[in-house]
Amino acid sequence: MESLSAQLYAFGIILLAGLSVGFLVDFYRVLRGILRPGLVSTAILDLMFWALLTPVLVSYLLLANWGQLRGYVVIAIILGFAFYRLTMSRAVVALLVWLIDLVGKLLTFIASLAWSIVTLPLVVGQELGLGIRSIRLRRRFIFSPGLRWRK
Repeated sequence: MESLSAQLYAFGIILLAGLSVGFLVDFYRVLRGILRPGLVSTAILDLMFWALLTPVLVSYLLLANWGQLRGYVVIAIILGFAFYRLTMSRAVVALLVWLIDLVGKLLTFIASLAWSIVTLPLVVGQELGLGIRSIRLRRRFIFSPGLRWRK
């Protein structure tokens, strides 16, 4: 029989596991909302989600009470998940959407800056008359003979 303090410690750790499950579920919801996967992709993503979530829960169980699955463990996971959903879920989803939007804008800025750096010499060359078309025309006038023969 475990002491009350050990059971309370395990209960607290498992409550944290419920909070972690809630966060991972919200992260997955935001990810699915952005990717909008099809039928097969959804099944694959669900399998990947549960393949990630299972070791997380097992590690919490091992940390809390050496992997013993008891009644209070299930209750603690449900209570932790419910607490997270009722108190923090909306704020976390809004924060995740904002962060993903920020990262998207940052990547767009970096890509446009890189594109500007790559195309700047071409634009300057075009303005100076160094484009491919103008070089061909200039080459024709330079190498064409200046005299016209009469018959």
